[in-house]
Amino acid sequence: MRGMLATLTIVVALLAPSEASAWVCRAVGVGAAGTGYGYSVERAKFVALRRCERRSMLHVCTIQWCRR
Repeated sequence: MRGMLATLTIVVALLAPSEASAWVCRAVGVGAAGTGYGYSVERAKFVALRRCERRSMLHVCTIQWCRR
């Protein structure tokens, strides 16, 4: 029983998302900014741009930075 519990604990730890595997991007526009998170850089950029464009007066934003 202990072996099975230890194996289950290791599997859960390996499958759980961690902050180190996520991307963070920031987009800025006219009077607005947006931050996006995702497991891929493409997803994080898309979310950041979408959030920024919704709030911006001109609906035009650019990616300022992306970090892992």
